[in-house]
Amino acid sequence: MLGELIQVLVNSKNEAADDALLGALRLGSDPEKALALNALLRRHTVRGLSGVIAGCFALPLSLQTTILNSVKLLHQALRESARSGDRDKAAAAMKLISMGKQGKLTYLLTEGLHGVDEIVARTAVESMLSLARWVNSQSRTLFSRRWIETNPADVEERARLYTQIMDERGEIEQAVARAVDVHRGRYGAELLLAALLLADSPDSRTLAILTTPKHGGQTAMVRRLQQPPESEYVDAFLLAASHGHVRATFGVAFAHIVDPTVLDGLLARTHWLKDHRLQICMRQVTRGVWCGEADLDRELARRDSRDTARVAEWICASGLHDVVQDQKIERIRLGLQNDVAGRLGLLRLAMSRGRGGSVDLLRTLVVDTDERLARIATREIVRRRPPDFENMLMQLMSAGVHETVRRVIGRSVGKAGFDTYWERYDRLDRVTRRAAGRAVLKLVPGAVGMLERRLRSGPVEQRLRAISITQDLGVAEQVAQTLLTLCVDPNSRVRSKSVMLLAQMTSISPDLVLERVLNDEDPRVRANAIEVLESRPRLEFVPMLTQRALSSVSRERANAIRALHRMKVGTASQQLMNMLQDERADHRISALWALRQMGWWQMLNEVGRLAKDDSNLRVRRYAMNVLRGVSDMMGGQEAKVG
Repeated sequence: MLGELIQVLVNSKNEAADDALLGALRLGSDPEKALALNALLRRHTVRGLSGVIAGCFALPLSLQTTILNSVKLLHQALRESARSGDRDKAAAAMKLISMGKQGKLTYLLTEGLHGVDEIVARTAVESMLSLARWVNSQSRTLFSRRWIETNPADVEERARLYTQIMDERGEIEQAVARAVDVHRGRYGAELLLAALLLADSPDSRTLAILTTPKHGGQTAMVRRLQQPPESEYVDAFLLAASHGHVRATFGVAFAHIVDPTVLDGLLARTHWLKDHRLQICMRQVTRGVWCGEADLDRELARRDSRDTARVAEWICASGLHDVVQDQKIERIRLGLQNDVAGRLGLLRLAMSRGRGGSVDLLRTLVVDTDERLARIATREIVRRRPPDFENMLMQLMSAGVHETVRRVIGRSVGKAGFDTYWERYDRLDRVTRRAAGRAVLKLVPGAVGMLERRLRSGPVEQRLRAISITQDLGVAEQVAQTLLTLCVDPNSRVRSKSVMLLAQMTSISPDLVLERVLNDEDPRVRANAIEVLESRPRLEFVPMLTQRALSSVSRERANAIRALHRMKVGTASQQLMNMLQDERADHRISALWALRQMGWWQMLNEVGRLAKDDSNLRVRRYAMNVLRGVSDMMGGQEAKVG
C-alpha cells in the first residue's frame, strides 16, 4: 500500500507532491526519509531537489552520501539554490558543489562571493579553496611514482581519476582566476592560496596571472612568490621562477627556506628543474652553498635510495662546477651500493652533460659492480673522447673491470692505439718500431686480430706493411692461416713477402703451399721459398735444390747453393765456384754474397782475383768489400787473443 502511494506521488505533476515528500524527508523516520529521498530523486523536479539541497546536511550520513552520489542530477537545482535569497539554501548548494567536485558549477561560487551576504561569501571561498586543494592533491597522487608502484595494475582507476580531473579543472581554474581578479574583500588571501594551488603546471590559467596585463591579482601573487613558499604550492614557486617579476628575488627566497616539509617538496619535484629557463634561476641559489658536506650527509641519511637519486638531480641543476658536482654525487653513489636503479640514475645524469663536461663520475662507474652499468659508462667515455681518454681507459682496464668492459675498451681504445702505431710505423727506426709493436701487443686487446684484418684486405701497400709488422713482431704463428693464403695471392709482391714468413711457422706445415711457390712464375717468390727450405733442411729437397743451383736467376741460384751448403751436400762448393766464374756479372755478385754468408774462405784466392782482374766495376768493388770484411774479422780475432 505504501509503495503504491509513493508511486502515485512520483508520477504526480502537482507541486503538492513535492511538498509532501519533503515533509516526509524532514519529519519521518530514517526508513521513511530514505523512501522520500528516493522518490524525490525519481521525480527530478527543481522544486523537490531544491528542498533536498536545503535540508541535505540535516539528514543522516547515509542519505547525504546518496545525495552526493547523485549530484550530477542536481545541476539545475544547484543553480537555482545557489542564486536564491535563502542564505541556508545557497550555502548548502555551494557546499554540495565543493563536496561533489562539480567544477563546471564553480562559477556559481564566484557569484556567491560577490553577494552581500557574509555567510554565503565565506562558504563560497571555502568551497573554492576546497576544490583547489582537491585538484592539487589528486594531480600529485595521479603522477606520483609511489602511487603507480603501489597500484601497478589499476590502470582503469588511474584513467578515471585523470578524466575526472581534466573534466573539472578548467572551470575551477577559470573561476578562481576571475575571483582573484575582481574580488576586493577580506578573502583575498584564501583566493590567492587557491590560485597558487592550481598553478602547478605551465598551462595553468592561474599561473598565467603573472603574465596577464593589468590582472587584479598579479601584484599580490608576485609578492607572495617572492617569499619562501608553503609546502602546498611548491610547484607554483618553482614555475614562477621563470617569470621576470619573481626571478630577481628567487635566490634570496630560496636561501631562507628552512621548513623541512618545503625542502622535501622542492627535492621531490626535481623534474621541474629540467626546464631550461628555471635552470637559469637555479644558478642564483648561492652556488650550492646550501648543500655542504654536513647538510648533504644529513639529507642522505634520512632518505631512501629513490629520493637519494633525486637529490643528485638537484645538485646537477644547482649550477655548480662539474668537478664539484662529481665530488658530491660520489658521496651519493657510495650510499647506493646496493641499489642498481639508483646508480643507473646517476649514470643518466652524467650522460646528460655537455660533451666537454667532466667524466669523473663516468670513470668511477666503469669499475661498477654491475656489468651493464660499467659497460654503458665505458661506451659513453669512448663517445665523448675526452683528452687522453685512451690512457684513462687503459689504466682502468688493469683495475679489474668486467670482461665485457675489457672488450669494449679493446675495440675502441685499442683500435685507436693500433691505428696510431700503424700510421707511424714507416717513420720509426727498426728498434723503436719493434719496441712500440711489442707494447701494442701487450696493452691492446685484439691487436693480432686487427693486424690480421689488415693482412686480409685493403690496398697492396697496406697488406705489405701488415706483413712487415707481422715479421717484426714475430706473430706469424698466430696468423699462419692468413699467411698461407697470402702465399698464393694474385699480387707477386704480396706472395714474395709472405713466403719469407713461412720459416717462422712451426705449428702449421707450409708444405701445402711450398710446392706451389717453388714453381712460382716470379723469381723473387721462388728465391724466398728456397730460404724457407734452408731453415727446414730435408734430404728430399736436395735434387730440387741442385737443379735450382743452375738457375738463370742469380738470387735463386745463390740461395740454392747456400741451402745445399747448410745440408752439407758436397757439390755445394763446386756449384759456388762455377757461379764465381760465371760470365754474368750479377751471378758473380750473388756468388760473393753467398760465399760471405757461408763463410767459405777457402775460395779467397778466387775472390782476390775478382777484386783485381774482373772486368765489371761492381764485381770488383763487391769483392773488395768481402776481402775488407775478412780482414776486419781476422783483426778482431787477433785482438781478442792478444
